[in-house]
Amino acid sequence: MRRACDGVSARNNSPQHSTSPHLTTRHSKCRCPAHHRAFSLRCVADLRQVCLTGGMEAKRRLSPNLKIYSTAQKRKRGRRSPMQLIALRLNDLATLFRSRYGYTLPDDDAGRDDARIALNHLACLPHPMPAIKRWLEVWAPWMTLAEQREISAPIIANPLRWKADALAWRLRLTKEQRTMLGITTIGAIDESRAERIKRRKQRDRDRKRNARRAKGIKPRKAYEGQSVTRAQPWKAEGISRATWYRRQRETGPATP
Repeated sequence: MRRACDGVSARNNSPQHSTSPHLTTRHSKCRCPAHHRAFSLRCVADLRQVCLTGGMEAKRRLSPNLKIYSTAQKRKRGRRSPMQLIALRLNDLATLFRSRYGYTLPDDDAGRDDARIALNHLACLPHPMPAIKRWLEVWAPWMTLAEQREISAPIIANPLRWKADALAWRLRLTKEQRTMLGITTIGAIDESRAERIKRRKQRDRDRKRNARRAKGIKPRKAYEGQSVTRAQPWKAEGISRATWYRRQRETGPATP
């Protein structure tokens, strides 16, 4: 660290530049990144010491230059990124190909057609050629280099972006096969997207309801059936609702 920065640090640590014996402030003339990082670490340590001491020390006013921050990142639920979707889709394709063909694609028109589907997903990567080459070496070892270039060149130039339902019709994937293999990014020819969303929401409601029952929470119908509002005992006594509750407060609660 430069000597000029050491001088600024010395001024900052002096009593005349500190508003609290436990807190320090950053000098306005210091622009050294190393000193700024050291100041941030001191601020966190000083703040922790103030919070632990309590009493009058915790009531003192913090420095206006002190920044309180948390390193924990909030989890945001959003849509899947394109790269994440490609990885998940390729995993589903590998699962489907394993169940239909085994460890490699067949050396026929069906195998080449399925290879083109996977290559269209790999072509959306930033650097598709190495990924395409590795994929073909694993799934189509029988394909020559000339045929690999012939198939991959037009796909890289204009890759297709498959939707879930369109890809399901291309692969002839049924709902039973989809459920059995655990495929999530490809649709089904006998179940539309709206039906899948409806079934997923119903499954989520059932799961939450079972979790509530496991905790001992009563259903809404059972809870409301025992409520005073639904029974309305003030009508049987011929008094108003407010009078009934006032008498209950005077004599003691008789409701569950």
